[in-house]
Amino acid sequence: MVTQANPKKPSVRSTGTRGAPRKRASKPSPTEQDVDSPFLPVEQLEGLRKIKPDAVDWVMQQTQIEAEHRRAETARVNDLIFIEHMLAQVSALLIGVAGILGGSWVAVRGQPWVGFAIAATVVAGLVVAHAAGKKKGR
Repeated sequence: MVTQANPKKPSVRSTGTRGAPRKRASKPSPTEQDVDSPFLPVEQLEGLRKIKPDAVDWVMQQTQIEAEHRRAETARVNDLIFIEHMLAQVSALLIGVAGILGGSWVAVRGQPWVGFAIAATVVAGLVVAHAAGKKKGR
């Protein structure tokens, strides 16, 4: 009987012995060029000072302007995120109150089960939306 080799298995058998563990290649640390920083490396500033001494002051001034811009932009983004979160909370409150009032109105008008279903659906929807938001890490 002829058996066919399994194409998924390697044709070379392992002897079961393991060689010395491989050393992991350490990642090279990022150079100043790779880092998102407004500062130039000291070596480059010294080279620039040798070529054009007054340009170093200009570079430092531009670095200060960039840092101030980054701080202002970060503060603006943080304010907008806060406003977004507050609007979401107010909207959820309004939706919940409207659902409960609507369900109560229908229940008072003679349909208690329909009113309960409306109010329960609105509240359950808000709970699910809140839980889904927490799960995403908001």
